[in-house]
Amino acid sequence: MKKIVIAIDGPSASGKGSLAKKIASHFDLAYLNTGAIYRLIALRVINKKLDPHNIEEHLTTLTKNISEQDLDNDELFREAVGAIASIIAKNKNLRQSIFQFQRDFISNGKIHKNGCVLDGRDTTTVICPDADYKFFVTANVEIRAQRRFQQFPNQDYNEILTQLKTRDDNDLNRAESPLKIADGAIIIDNGNLTIAEGYAKILEYIKI
Repeated sequence: MKKIVIAIDGPSASGKGSLAKKIASHFDLAYLNTGAIYRLIALRVINKKLDPHNIEEHLTTLTKNISEQDLDNDELFREAVGAIASIIAKNKNLRQSIFQFQRDFISNGKIHKNGCVLDGRDTTTVICPDADYKFFVTANVEIRAQRRFQQFPNQDYNEILTQLKTRDDNDLNRAESPLKIADGAIIIDNGNLTIAEGYAKILEYIKI
């Protein structure tokens, strides 16, 4: 099997992470949720009580010692953390500071695994525009809000919906690496698909 790189972009709660994990398991690929990196840094911003609009002097501390274990934390996926992540993701210097971490992950995946799969907002356009396979996974915002509500039932659904709409607006309209459909990306409307159905649909396109 040749070493492959699969990149999956899409809005928050579209299901791209669940699909990416299944693909990684199936092909023995290293998996990285690039959005979780920003969520981890956002959680650090919250815990340190910093202004998310003014983090320049704290970048070294905020981006220090990022590990895959840090990124596997359910707390990162609360919409309050996502809202802060959406703000700090506009920061050009922050994006540049973690760019090499992501590129190194791709290189290591090719060395230690059969390659890698990354999901996020700019994996197909900025992090690995040369990926062997590029997908854009999307779903209606109300469906995505319902999914997040099922994940965190103690949160208010309407608040989740509002935060997702704000996140979408920030992701689509930021100056640095906005969320967009890359040239050649395969669009998967995941709104009415189960995880198994979405997974099967993606596998139709991957020829190894």
